[in-house]
Amino acid sequence: MKLMNWLLGTVWLGVFAACSPDPVHVPGNWKAVAFFEDRQRVQMPLDSVALLLTPEGSYVFRSIGYYRESGPYRLAGAYLYLTDTTDTPQREHTVKILDVSPDTLKLLMQSGDKRQVLFFSREK
Repeated sequence: MKLMNWLLGTVWLGVFAACSPDPVHVPGNWKAVAFFEDRQRVQMPLDSVALLLTPEGSYVFRSIGYYRESGPYRLAGAYLYLTDTTDTPQREHTVKILDVSPDTLKLLMQSGDKRQVLFFSREK
């Protein structure tokens, strides 16, 4: 019985680890390169859309126009929790990290009933 519990625990740990992004790759200066809404690519200017995630746990997000937010962030499993301290009251946004590598970050967001995916490339 102990062996069975150990095996099940090892399998669950492996499944959880496989679903969680490598936290080493999350911090960085990310530039948006593509935006999808409900699986359809949306053509829009992304040259001003960027996300800075520091190793110390703070972020700055810039979007189209003059929109900007910043504050602390935390990583829990495959989820990124961003607390916007530029707004009153402060708001927490939750996004799912679909993929992260040394040069790519893919985030899933929900806007109402629409699924949005934003692709980023690491800035050098």
